[in-house]
Amino acid sequence: MNKKTRELNQINNNLDKLLYSENISAMTDIVCYLRGAKISNYNQEIIRQDLLEMVLSAQERNENIQTVIGTDYKTFCDEIIASFPLKSLKEKMIDFFDAVSLGLSVFCAVNIVMSNETLVLIHNLIVGKPLNFEIAITAGLIVSLLIVFVAAFGIVNFIMKNSFEIGSFFQNNTWTILIVLGSIPIFLVIAWLGRNTIFTVNIFGALFFSFALYLTHRLLSRI
Repeated sequence: MNKKTRELNQINNNLDKLLYSENISAMTDIVCYLRGAKISNYNQEIIRQDLLEMVLSAQERNENIQTVIGTDYKTFCDEIIASFPLKSLKEKMIDFFDAVSLGLSVFCAVNIVMSNETLVLIHNLIVGKPLNFEIAITAGLIVSLLIVFVAAFGIVNFIMKNSFEIGSFFQNNTWTILIVLGSIPIFLVIAWLGRNTIFTVNIFGALFFSFALYLTHRLLSRI
C-alpha cells in the first residue's frame, strides 16, 4: 500500500486497540469483509476509520456495535461499499502481481531451504565432501506451486466474502471431511510427479530469483 494508505492503516490499527472485547470480533469480521471489496485499499481504510470512530463513540455511551450498525453487518457493509468507486484496472493488476510476487517469493525460499539438495549440500559442506549447487525442479514441485496458488487465492477470497458465516461453515464436520478426503488424491499425484526432474538450477540463482520477487512485491506494494 502507498504512503497515504499506510499512514491511515496505522491510525486505524491504533484505534483498534481502544475497542472493547465485545466489539473486537464483529469489527474483525467487518474488516475482513472489506478486504474482499472491489474498492481501493485507501477507501477500505476510510470506511474502517469511520466505523471505528462510530463504535468508539458508542462505547463512550456504553453502547455496543450492534446499537450503531444493527445486526446485519453484511447489508450494512454492502451499502457503504456501493457508495465508493470500484478499483481501476491498474489497481487490480498491481494488487494481483503484488500478491503473486510475494507468494512466489515465499514458495521459492521455502522450497530452496527444505529441498533434499540443500540438506545434502549443508552435510557435504560440514564433512568436507564435494559440493553440488544444483537444485532439481520436478514436475511435482510445479504442480504443487499451481495448486498452492489456486488454493490460496480461492481460500482467501472465500474467507473474505463469507467472513460473517465462516465460523458456522467450519463447524460443519461434513465439509471438513470432504476437504480432507479431496486433498488425498492431490498429494498422491504430487508425490508421484515429484520423482520426475524437469531441469536443475543453481541454488544461488534460485535465491536471487526469490529475492528479486520479494523486491518486486515491495515496490508494487508502495505504488
